[in-house]
Amino acid sequence: MINYAKIENGIVTNVIVCNDSQISTQDGYHVKITSETNEASIGYEYDSSKNKFKGPQPYESWTLNEETLLWEAPVAKPAGAISWNEANQSWFISE
Repeated sequence: MINYAKIENGIVTNVIVCNDSQISTQDGYHVKITSETNEASIGYEYDSSKNKFKGPQPYESWTLNEETLLWEAPVAKPAGAISWNEANQSWFISE
């Protein structure tokens, strides 16, 4: 089974799971969600020229990579990091 995002006016309005042969029976415009398109959830934006989804900015300090449409922290994520601390601009590392 494959995840598909329903797109309306450039915004994901629904995510469904079905196989390729079933998608043609669904109303509206759907885009297959793959590793190349990025993840998608309701409310994400879809850039058809790049065939990529863009999620909401997770933290004020993060910047958008215009090529990948992924948000990037101001500090590279080290091994073992599990969450970002916006106040300290650092990663929390699980021990």
